[in-house]
Amino acid sequence: MSSRRIRHHVNPLRSTLLAISRVDMICAPADGRPVEVELGSGEAYFLMERAIETPDRHYIGVEIRREMVAWANEDAEARGVADRVVSVFANISVDMQRLFPPGLVSRFFINFPDPWFKTNQHKRRLIEPKLVTEMLRALRPDGEVFVNTDIFELALDAMTAMEMDDGLVNAVAPWTFLRQTPFEARSRRERQCELEQRKIWRLHYRRE
Repeated sequence: MSSRRIRHHVNPLRSTLLAISRVDMICAPADGRPVEVELGSGEAYFLMERAIETPDRHYIGVEIRREMVAWANEDAEARGVADRVVSVFANISVDMQRLFPPGLVSRFFINFPDPWFKTNQHKRRLIEPKLVTEMLRALRPDGEVFVNTDIFELALDAMTAMEMDDGLVNAVAPWTFLRQTPFEARSRRERQCELEQRKIWRLHYRRE
């Protein structure tokens, strides 16, 4: 990665990020491969591992830090997975309809979203009813949503938003967390939490 400092937390409600001039719609792969999307993909390590684990899919990372997007795409090229993993610069809070046509996505992943602990910052949190509605619009009829976080408050907020939407069903049981991930791939944060034996709250929902 470049020596230039990349911010860890970016306010998605900042005016310059509410009107990103160019956000291209993601098209379905010509070969019909299923599309998996990580919202807030950072360095896209998770997606690159997914591409190695399951190479017959197309992976899209959506990230609000432009420099991180450029670096992730360079890294995907260096790792030989650029034909399967692409990061795009967009603001999830406002750009979902510009990014995804209805019924394109087979899976959404949200891995360790920013906590925004202060009460006056809660409006910046990613997972809320509007995002759930947008994910449902973009999901295939059999589509899935996976969420990982080590912050119980965030996990409960995410669970509430998804449990209250009739379009999603908890793949385990109502108001129940997933005990372990079904994937070999891990984000950098997830590996660190496992190394430190920190509790990870996992959610798995399916589109009705």
